[in-house]
Amino acid sequence: MLMCLCRGVPRMDNIKTDSAPLGSVSSDFQQGNPSRPQRQIYNITGGSAVHIGPVIHNIHGCNPRSQHKPQDMPLKKDVEELLKCSREIEERDKVEVSEHMGSSWKSLGRVMGFSAGQLENMIADHTRNVDRVYEMMSRWHDREAEDATVARLTQMIIKVKAYHVLKKLTP
Repeated sequence: MLMCLCRGVPRMDNIKTDSAPLGSVSSDFQQGNPSRPQRQIYNITGGSAVHIGPVIHNIHGCNPRSQHKPQDMPLKKDVEELLKCSREIEERDKVEVSEHMGSSWKSLGRVMGFSAGQLENMIADHTRNVDRVYEMMSRWHDREAEDATVARLTQMIIKVKAYHVLKKLTP
């Protein structure tokens, strides 16, 4: 949703609603009683970071600032070593990534080149995320063979901003 101020007046001509105003106007207001203000509630779709009114609610997980804790961030020298490492990934790498990847595993899978259907099949085949990630890592390793290196894996993990996982990898 775009909202711009043009000469102090909000321009909201591009707001889309997918329903009529929710709720109803009280009978007092319909009869002209000015003591009860009119209240309209709109369902806005397609919006991002919408703010209307004086109250701002900070919903967990929606903070635009970085949510990476300093203790989760790897040291620069350690990341540089991983990016230079041409070693083919091993069983220990698959285990570490699968145990620590968490909910961003699908993002990593897309970066690795898996289709949405392939990722959905992994979900259907495995009940735990750890098992899904391990399967994904194994398939990626099988497909890429000796090109499935620690350096390439590191680049992909950086791309999905799963920095805490990098602390678990070793060159």
